[in-house]
Amino acid sequence: MPVTVLQQDWGAALGYDAAARWRAWAPDLDHRTVTSGHFMAEQSPAEVIKALRDLLAR
Repeated sequence: MPVTVLQQDWGAALGYDAAARWRAWAPDLDHRTVTSGHFMAEQSPAEVIKALRDLLAR
């Protein structure tokens, strides 16, 4: 099953590797870093919409 993980850019800057955490359960993983705070859908709607559309197309 395809899985998309969106990670805030500040989490990546702090060294949190969301892709490594999820890859164990989701071999078909698409990991993206989003320029956003806690509520991505409100702060970066275009990036979230693109990720959702790409996931549904897979």
